[in-house]
Amino acid sequence: GNEEALYLGVGIAPTVDIFVKVHKESSSLLGLKVQVFGTPLKDSAEGHKLAFSMAMGSERDEFDDTFTIDLKSDVTDYSLIYGFRSSASMMVYLGASVSNYSFEGTIKGNHGLSNSDIDYQARNIQGAHIGAMLGGSSFNLKAEYATQKIEWSNTESKLYQYFALALQTGW
Repeated sequence: GNEEALYLGVGIAPTVDIFVKVHKESSSLLGLKVQVFGTPLKDSAEGHKLAFSMAMGSERDEFDDTFTIDLKSDVTDYSLIYGFRSSASMMVYLGASVSNYSFEGTIKGNHGLSNSDIDYQARNIQGAHIGAMLGGSSFNLKAEYATQKIEWSNTESKLYQYFALALQTGW
């Protein structure tokens, strides 16, 4: 898969971050990430880490093409992430997630369809990822592989796979 996203996180406490993730082709998310044990990323201390995150998003759009579509989307995402930092500049991590997507709306105008309502959902999307981070909190490189099993309304489930590289900076 090919997805572009912008991620911005701000620490509001030593082990709590608020984040915004803006996807190019999906709803944006506002979330909270809490580190349950282990030292924060900024400390770069060796050892085990465990965190969970919760995020949600909701957007309204209107598309005007051959006919007008009024669409509302809702998203929820829950993740559990485990990491191990073997040195100040190397950490490996893995995680699991469950997400829900819902799209509802109407098609306006003369479109020739028997039903003008849109109700399309994917519930209990199962995700997993594994990655490595080289560097510290001020600058690092992340490489990550992720997969999701998604079943949209009235479709068969499908397995999606992603690979991402990211440069991160912080202060």
